Amino acid sequence: MLHTLPVAQPFDFRQTLAFMRRFAPCRDACLLTAESVTAAISVAGEAVPFAIRAPRPGEITVEAPDATVAAHARDFIGAGDDLAPLYAAAAEDPPFAAVVETLHGLHHVRFLTLEEIAVYCVLMQRSPIALAARMKVKFLARFGRPVRAFGVALAAMPEMSALLELDEDAIADAIGHRRKAAMIVEVVRGVAALGEAFLRTAPYTVARDALLAIRGIGPFSAAAILLRGLGRMDELPWSAAFDAAGEQVYGAAFSRAAIERRYGRHVGYWSFYVRTSGARSARM
Repeated sequence: MLHTLPVAQPFDFRQTLAFMRRFAPCRDACLLTAESVTAAISVAGEAVPFAIRAPRPGEITVEAPDATVAAHARDFIGAGDDLAPLYAAAAEDPPFAAVVETLHGLHHVRFLTLEEIAVYCVLMQRSPIALAARMKVKFLARFGRPVRAFGVALAAMPEMSALLELDEDAIADAIGHRRKAAMIVEVVRGVAALGEAFLRTAPYTVARDALLAIRGIGPFSAAAILLRGLGRMDELPWSAAFDAAGEQVYGAAFSRAAIERRYGRHVGYWSFYVRTSGARSARM
């Protein structure tokens, strides 16, 4: 069934696809073409595929079995995000305005499900992104829900109830890392206890602190779940990587405090843009 959904302008699907081609954790779980992205999510224990296209300005089309999956696909690529506050702040920030000009119309691409980011936030700890992405591929190869659709084989991350049934030995055997396997068990259990509704709707600091109380989740992982998983842009766990990206844009004038004052609750979007810009420059 083909669903036509509105997007918040400006929106450039070419920017979405370009980001996903560069970002291994998304790229390796999807099929990307010049005009579409195809992926799958788990619903009631089965993998449900969908394909997103943007044939006309102002809308996307999602080929999916029902409206709920189509809406999830829209959220996956951040198509409903309002970029106006970010762009308004950037207008008086010339270094970042140049980044916006390059990435104009890029919306925030999330991890596909809370389950996916709960697993990945452990895989990424103290690991290069390429290694974490490979472990995610191994995890899905062992535990993912397989489906063949639109001419390709896909694997969907299991739902939380299925993840809770996995034990440390099985995960360690799949990904080849005992410590991360133990942490995945702890983190999945803790995130499941909190629930997605709570993490989406609780005040940001309340949700963040609840995540930090889970063994295996530190400030960066908590922010990854809220920002990269659920699209909550309120805060940024400053690290050397964000400093390096900021310094690449601003040079010696870079200041964490100044960025937080200017971008406020949209600082997560600022970080998404500067990191994406830095990754693009590194590949040129």
